[in-house]
Amino acid sequence: MRLWGVIVNPRQAWSDILEENPRQDVAMTFVFPLTCLCGLAILLGRVVRDGFADGAFLYAFIDSVVACLGLVVGFYLSTAVVDLLSVRYLQQEPDRKRSVILVGYSFSVVFALTLLVGLFPEWVLFKWVLQFYVVYVVWAGAEVVMQLDEDRRMTFSLLTSASILLIPFLIQFVFNKLSLIFG
Repeated sequence: MRLWGVIVNPRQAWSDILEENPRQDVAMTFVFPLTCLCGLAILLGRVVRDGFADGAFLYAFIDSVVACLGLVVGFYLSTAVVDLLSVRYLQQEPDRKRSVILVGYSFSVVFALTLLVGLFPEWVLFKWVLQFYVVYVVWAGAEVVMQLDEDRRMTFSLLTSASILLIPFLIQFVFNKLSLIFG
């Protein structure tokens, strides 16, 4: 499975990704299915923990929808950030396909940790520590997908990783606060 390959051996996985089928729709074949799995894991984890009493299912459902929304919007906004970095920082022509591939598969760590914490919420500290592995995954991908040299790769990787980690978090934070205000 691609998720496992990107996490366990990112350097090899990036080469395999570009060799196998660089024209596939990453959003439809990778990002959306894993986003749905994350939502399902969050829903199941909350239902197992809280049950169905007193509207617990509704709150579990809202949490899973907010998480899915954060992941999907985070994916698209992070792709836009990579396009912007390509133009402004790298002085390259924007290549939407490369940006989508880099961001989509770099979300592997976020997906895996969201699945894990969705099912086992007590492991949230584990998520906060291991999510920074995204930087290495992006760094390895930037060399293969974006063809970056060593000088610009670290800054590019840090900025891209920050968008991958922060955008979904901020979206979930805002929507969770809104649900507290209106719900």
